Amino acid sequence: CLKKVNVMHELEERLHELGVPVGFRVLELYCCRENRNRRETRLVPMLNFIAQSVWRQLFGHAADLLKGQDRENEYMLNDKALLVNRFISVPRDSGSVNCGAYVAGIVEGILRSAEFPAHASAHTVDEAGGGASTTILVRFEEAVMARERKLAG
Repeated sequence: CLKKVNVMHELEERLHELGVPVGFRVLELYCCRENRNRRETRLVPMLNFIAQSVWRQLFGHAADLLKGQDRENEYMLNDKALLVNRFISVPRDSGSVNCGAYVAGIVEGILRSAEFPAHASAHTVDEAGGGASTTILVRFEEAVMARERKLAG
């Protein structure tokens, strides 16, 4: 993957593209394993399902679910110790690459598979005290927000 890109931003895009089909399979697998015969139809329960159940299966701990402050269609999944960023080393001459783009692709694949069209992107956020966390920013399409308003009544 690294040899097929010229700019590090392209590497993040490629990692994201590789994660989307994995997300489709993760949702299928999880529903089969847990014998879940129904899927979530509301936005916040679906995001809670990803942040709690799926995240725990993939990474061994839950993620923090946050609502975006600027727009109603933005939500964030925050992980202070994302596994892919901790154990993947990036060459120094490559600059700063956020391998969380792969996880963002997985999240996007899960949401698209569950009929919640969205775009997910990974961002590194500096924490107070010197550490850094990875935030997956999820932007839902307007059709999802319209459906959510309709279901809310």
